[in-house]
Amino acid sequence: MIASIRKFSKSFIAKVFVAIIALPFILWGMGDVFRSGNQNVIAEINDTKISTKEFMNYLQAVNITSEDIKEKGKDRIVNEVLTNYISEKIIYIETIEKGIQLTDASLKDILISDAEFQDKGKFLRTKYEKFLLTQGFAASEYEKNIFNLETKGQLLSYYSGGIKLPNFIIDDLYKRENKSKEISILDLNKIYSQKKITESEIQDFYETNKEFFRDKFLSFRYLNLSPNILEGKSEYDETFYKKIDDIENNILDGKTFEDITSPYNKNIKNIKSINIKSLLKGGKAFNVNKKLLAEVFKINNLNTPTFINFENNFYVVEILEEENSILDITNKDVRSIVDKQIKIVNLIKENTSIIKKIDDKKFDDKDMVELSKKHNVPIEINKIKNIKDNSKFNKDLVKQIYNFNAGQLFIITDYPKAEKNFLVKIEKEIDPVIDNKSEIYKEYIKKANAEYISKVYKSYDSYINSIYKIDINKKVLERLINSI
Repeated sequence: MIASIRKFSKSFIAKVFVAIIALPFILWGMGDVFRSGNQNVIAEINDTKISTKEFMNYLQAVNITSEDIKEKGKDRIVNEVLTNYISEKIIYIETIEKGIQLTDASLKDILISDAEFQDKGKFLRTKYEKFLLTQGFAASEYEKNIFNLETKGQLLSYYSGGIKLPNFIIDDLYKRENKSKEISILDLNKIYSQKKITESEIQDFYETNKEFFRDKFLSFRYLNLSPNILEGKSEYDETFYKKIDDIENNILDGKTFEDITSPYNKNIKNIKSINIKSLLKGGKAFNVNKKLLAEVFKINNLNTPTFINFENNFYVVEILEEENSILDITNKDVRSIVDKQIKIVNLIKENTSIIKKIDDKKFDDKDMVELSKKHNVPIEINKIKNIKDNSKFNKDLVKQIYNFNAGQLFIITDYPKAEKNFLVKIEKEIDPVIDNKSEIYKEYIKKANAEYISKVYKSYDSYINSIYKIDINKKVLERLINSI
């Protein structure tokens, strides 16, 4: 129990109770927006009103920090806390209606039986008080947390407790995951790669998506402030760092690039019309340090010297010109991108066409054989031992295969990249036999129960959604957010 509670003491996210039952409606779009009046009510759950004061007390107890607000934003934080509070309220209402309660005696038993507060099996009040002090809890707050967790657990047990699944459900789950499958495979990538992309297709795609290839080009000059350039020696000594400080101060004082760099002008490097794509190549085409380029593209001011420092490298840089232009189709990178995009579009079209034909019963085994012969791509025969067998396909593709049964024809692909695409036919399946006294059978009892309980909880979510109407007073919520 203490492990479940301790996490509340660290931060905003940790302190918020995450409802065990995930409400599917989550605040918006449920019920009508409040009309006039009710300025002291931030939300309603059926006939239960949540006052602004009540929610503010809960919000203050969460102890939101300025770092939390900076990281997530006020709107998102308050919405998350309100969502959580509403789900806590609904669970509380449900526990009352189902007659679920935790007596003071039961709460006491939970506390004194916690090994964290015991010494040699005996509850020590001093250990309990030390825990409250170190974790920043008041006793009433901690005990309320235990009460909420325990009643939630009882509510879930109310719906899922006592489940004893029949053997055939456990057997079916074991068979589904452990049956072997003999499959025919046609590698569609080998077929699709045979299609040549025409120059016309490339031009059409480029013209349609020309704005996608708009890029920023910078012309700039820079001086590498190395000890060798500033002092004619390689040591990073006190004199060198004094010169670095002087240059940085000169920049802050508004001196020009020429004023700052005039003693070293023969070492100034000029770079003309370089774009961010050069970062991918490490700036090698321009003989510019990759990290320096990354910093240069963060500069917003033209014709103003900027001091750059990273990994004990020092530079003074000035952006001379910035131009936003569309890369031409003759650009090697552009052409490569266009080529890849056309291939992906064609692949999706081909996959979609075959899937539709299969669904319409216009594509079967004979068509698969014809497709193989037409493109001279052989159909392979393979055997998958079980759902964990990744010898031929990765686990995601294997899972897709195990969604189908013997005799079915289908396409599998590795979403979202779609780099691997196969037409598959399950020729034969062999069901395994399991000993219902074995350890593996016991594991599948747990797994089957977990699946079934998950379905129960999803049904319960739908039930909650249907009987509870939530109204949010958006004006009050916005006023509260603005006050933080």
